Amino acid sequence: MRFFLIFSSLFLFTFLKSQNVDSLANIPPELKETEIRIYKDRGITNSGHIFRIYQEDKIWKAELIQWFFPREISKDEFEPINPKLTNLKSEKSLEQSFLNIKARNIGFLPNEECFQYKKDQSQVVYDEEEKDWVFEIKNAIMVLDGTGYLVKYKSGQQQNEFNYSNPESYLKHYPDIDELNYFVDILKYIRKEFNIEF
Repeated sequence: MRFFLIFSSLFLFTFLKSQNVDSLANIPPELKETEIRIYKDRGITNSGHIFRIYQEDKIWKAELIQWFFPREISKDEFEPINPKLTNLKSEKSLEQSFLNIKARNIGFLPNEECFQYKKDQSQVVYDEEEKDWVFEIKNAIMVLDGTGYLVKYKSGQQQNEFNYSNPESYLKHYPDIDELNYFVDILKYIRKEFNIEF
């Protein structure tokens, strides 16, 4: 089961990288000097979303981009679909919003596989066959539905990149995992601050 979770996370990460989602969203692959990008996976649809907040030429911007896979016209012909761009507003300054996200440890959160061990439960039991004490590991709960995210962060020299599969669903089962709490708090903040479904 752990293999499947890691495989799913790697699949999401590879998908977002290999399919060149940035090009489908008409955004540059390189982050600005100060930028946060959160890629929300597409699930079973033909599109996905990217939340961006960044500074460009001393001007702060926040966007929600919905990108689409090209439409199949014939067996070997595809037509690109323009992404849908929504400029986001906040009651606070966008710089303050960026700093509020930064304050939620986005620059330090690790990849999900780095804290997978926190989902497993182990105990010491006596094995009658082995006639010795052994570790018995209860594997983590598997959540197969939900949403995955890939995050890219840059603020000056500090950079971070990580991916989480179904963080909100896992948090219900593992409320004490700090990394899930921090990331779900980031998602809640973005939804509330910019009044978006994301």
